Amino acid sequence: MPDARISELPVATTLGDTDLAPLVQTSGATSVTRRATVAQLRSAVLVDRGAHVRDYGAKGDGVTNDAPAIQAAINDLKAKGGGTLHFGARVYRIASAITISDATIRLQGAGFTEGPGAGQGTWLLIPATGFTPFTFSGVYTRGSAVRDIAVQQIHTAALNPSWAPNDYDYVFRVEDSLGGVDFDNVFLCNINRGIYCRNSGRLDIRRLRGQVFTCGVEIDESLDVPRIHNLHFWTFLTSNSDVVHWQQAHGDAMIFRRVDGVFIDQAFVLGYRSMFRFAASAAGNTTKFYIGQAYADFVRYAVWIEANGTDGQIANLTSQSEVFDGGGPALAGSHGIFVNASNTRLQVANLRVDAVEENPIRVAGSGNRLDLFALRCVRFNSQNNGAAAIHLADSGAATPNTVHLGSPPLLEQSNSAPVVNSGSNGILAAGAPAGRAARPGLMLGSTDTGLFLPASGNLAGAAGGVEVLRATSAGSVTLGATPGSHALEVATPLGTANRLLISGGGTGAPVTLQAQGADASIGITLTPKGAGVLRVNTSGSGNSARIQGGAAGTAVAFGADSSSVDSNVTVSLVSKGSGALAATIPDGFVSGGQARGANAVDWQQSRSISAHVASGNAAVIGGGQNNTAGSTNSVVAGGNTNAVTAGAGWIPGGQQAASQSNVHRGAWSAGRFTSNGDAQSGEFVLRRQTTDATATRLTADNSAPSNQNTLNPPSTGSYLCRLMVLARQTGGGAGTAGDSAGWTAEVLVKRGTSVATTTLLGGGGSIAPTLNDAAAAGWRLGLAADTSNGGIAVTVTGEADKAINWVARVLSVETVG
Repeated sequence: MPDARISELPVATTLGDTDLAPLVQTSGATSVTRRATVAQLRSAVLVDRGAHVRDYGAKGDGVTNDAPAIQAAINDLKAKGGGTLHFGARVYRIASAITISDATIRLQGAGFTEGPGAGQGTWLLIPATGFTPFTFSGVYTRGSAVRDIAVQQIHTAALNPSWAPNDYDYVFRVEDSLGGVDFDNVFLCNINRGIYCRNSGRLDIRRLRGQVFTCGVEIDESLDVPRIHNLHFWTFLTSNSDVVHWQQAHGDAMIFRRVDGVFIDQAFVLGYRSMFRFAASAAGNTTKFYIGQAYADFVRYAVWIEANGTDGQIANLTSQSEVFDGGGPALAGSHGIFVNASNTRLQVANLRVDAVEENPIRVAGSGNRLDLFALRCVRFNSQNNGAAAIHLADSGAATPNTVHLGSPPLLEQSNSAPVVNSGSNGILAAGAPAGRAARPGLMLGSTDTGLFLPASGNLAGAAGGVEVLRATSAGSVTLGATPGSHALEVATPLGTANRLLISGGGTGAPVTLQAQGADASIGITLTPKGAGVLRVNTSGSGNSARIQGGAAGTAVAFGADSSSVDSNVTVSLVSKGSGALAATIPDGFVSGGQARGANAVDWQQSRSISAHVASGNAAVIGGGQNNTAGSTNSVVAGGNTNAVTAGAGWIPGGQQAASQSNVHRGAWSAGRFTSNGDAQSGEFVLRRQTTDATATRLTADNSAPSNQNTLNPPSTGSYLCRLMVLARQTGGGAGTAGDSAGWTAEVLVKRGTSVATTTLLGGGGSIAPTLNDAAAAGWRLGLAADTSNGGIAVTVTGEADKAINWVARVLSVETVG
């Protein structure tokens, strides 16, 4: 048909890229007719107007891997200086990585239909894990964009309580661009992780919607004000409770690490562990964030701060924390705001928290400050365990946590719960109160309970419309009622350095009243008025202790009070455990003396050295001055400068007596020549039992003879002794029980500088009884010098097959020199 008109040609069907069309090309005055493909014509017409993925072989059939064609188009645009890459209204299968590096490329779709799967518009289908679908990197990528595109992934797990998503990487990664990449009108449906941005400031996300499982947006090292506007994460794919329960346990809608000045507005999420999670990375933490309007529904935490030093502002936030499809119960451990960090700063203008298990606001760590200007808490403390609306952790020695309320909080719950928890050093502060007792200016829990200003410079507290506390600018505090009718008053004088601490006690422990302050030693004074006395009475008892001061020149008194029920009341001083009783406080100095022995009693109040105390276990000093009871069970009844230094010795009084080295002996003196004990009287008691006719030594402790349990003068000492010895048969096969014998004898012993020089002057040898039964006539007492221990050997001899108890009392006159 060489002469046919164009109108006579057959109508073309759907055009293909390889279809041909005539084209007249002019070169100067010459015109030449040539053929051109549709693809050539489209490329020429749309030059500098972007490219289309179909020009590079993308099929958009949902089956072919279109990633290589898209990458080719991106590379071509990069070579041309960047531009817009168009996607038609098709499903593009992305089965390998696509990288936009150092090129400003805008991925422009044709919109989408919101829904659980690919509908009309542009859809990117990602069928498998193991790669990052889109990566933007390099400084020339700044200005790139993704617009009007929907993304879908395939997750293969069965819908049951064990459901979990396939572990896809982020769909879009923006890394090391140092500047802004825009996302506008992007739909993430059935996506594990959405957008990740690192080391790229001015990220701008607008109209981001969809259902993501693990994380929707994560930003790190963004130092120049990223923006997120109009974000909506909802159950677009599925409302299956197993899927949403997984999200509530593991999913974070937005994660911010090192981010400076992020702006977020008009955000809504449903069914996540957290809506805003402020974490940290090696680069640092988020500062100066701003959230305009946000609504978190079915989330465990609306705001979760876990990075130290995070700070930011929230204008309007609503949070609700129910179990999804659970009929009303709150998620375990849920909070509207959860600060699990230290030294954070958060300002919230309007905050509503609904349906949390315990605390709408929970602050852990230390040094955190929250400023809340309008707080409403609805349906919290669901376990009815007294959980407070605001929980402030005790920071210990670190800086306390603080919450400042700009207005009284509105608490709406069916059970009783306090505003803030007890048992913490955390601080809850509010604006200055005003009003009257019946209706305080700052109300807590009800309109008639809180703080008010009764007068200038005064602050008062009311409970149930009745004043119970008032503090004045002069430093006094009255408790119990209005001043004048109050029960307790605390007055703080100027320049106070010391204070009184009254503490409660745990189970089985007492309450305490302690002096504390700057001084090393601080007393406590309890002063009755006039002639009044101080009475101490255990609840329910009929007898009272009485403590009474005295006027000048009179005594003070401690004892049983006359108001006691019993006519005769015993007064007991009781120490704890093996503690001692003492008249002075042991301080290691002369004033109080050294520590007393276990279970010792020391009523001595005057001493010349700190060692003049009852330092032996169970030792006793009854009084006097400068006495020492330095061994177990030793006793000094009184006197002056007496010393018992061996076990169970005793001194009844006098002065300058010494027990020397002998146990179980007494000594007393009226003075001395040179040293204590050189002019004194003494007494010893010796004992032993015999069962045969073998000569046996009597000793003070019924043990083998030594230099401590026998009659041993000190070096260069002499004893004149009078002995009374008694023997009585108590058993045995021979003789008769009860047969007895007795001896009286006198002996003088002296000792030089060594034990070997000990001699006996008179009274020695074997001595027959002075008085005796006939059957005891053969028993004998022996006295001899003991040159092994340096004293008198008192020896007794009984009879075979007779058990005989021997007891000797020895009275001595002693001198040394």
